[in-house]
Amino acid sequence: MGVTVRQKTKGKGQSWWVFVAHQGRRISKLVGDKQAAEVVASKIRAKLQLGEFNFEDEKPVRTFKEYADSWIKVTVPATCKASTLRDYQDILNHHILPVFKDNRITELTRGKIKDFLLDKINQGYAKSTVSHMKDVVSGILNKALDDEVILANPALRIGKMLSKKDGKVFINSLTANELDHLMETANDHFPEHFTLMLLLARTGMRIGEALALQWGDIDFNGRFIEVQRSIVRGTVSTPKSGKSRRVDMSLQLTEVLKKHLIDSKKKNLLLVWAKISIMF
Repeated sequence: MGVTVRQKTKGKGQSWWVFVAHQGRRISKLVGDKQAAEVVASKIRAKLQLGEFNFEDEKPVRTFKEYADSWIKVTVPATCKASTLRDYQDILNHHILPVFKDNRITELTRGKIKDFLLDKINQGYAKSTVSHMKDVVSGILNKALDDEVILANPALRIGKMLSKKDGKVFINSLTANELDHLMETANDHFPEHFTLMLLLARTGMRIGEALALQWGDIDFNGRFIEVQRSIVRGTVSTPKSGKSRRVDMSLQLTEVLKKHLIDSKKKNLLLVWAKISIMF
């Protein structure tokens, strides 16, 4: 059993809280100044001594799921990309809500969150993935913090368990000869895909960036490409970094893209003439 009075600084102002922990349950109350908070705390202590304090008589605290629903519907769409929203939705539905959905938002402790994250690491999830799970939990708790339902975010400063990166993954990249052989094979047997494969091989662009490329992004005289957008799960968005960047083109890629542009114009022209011939 415990009733404590604590202070929280917010901006230039200060607020005082009364925290009640009794029989495994906890609630918190925001009270104006320190004197008022001490008065409220004294009254609650007296009720606890007499056995007259009832948690159900207090204002009900929203569940973690209620805060999660509000956060994913309001906060995330206003601050993140559509692809990030989908990632967060998947993390919530498959990992976080099955564990925490019925908990009152005030019942989440640093220990519970840490145990949850450690369990995910023990299940074999990469630390980067578990770190994303932590970010989702923290974002939801920040909303409760803004509503002054909790005094601090227990998901912050969890510890060093996520600070160390996963071991480096060895990538057996193609040699120059192997890459040349791959391009020759693609040109001979899959010519319709050769231009895209050469673009990826010579520039290092992501597949979504290559698919979102437009002719206006290519400077044939300067021999560079301005990467300005990407396609992620069918949606056009900014590149992963959120910023555009330039990538150089080799002479081979420049010539292949020029030919691809000419061929595309010829095909479009043939389609136009085909439509005209049908009309007349």
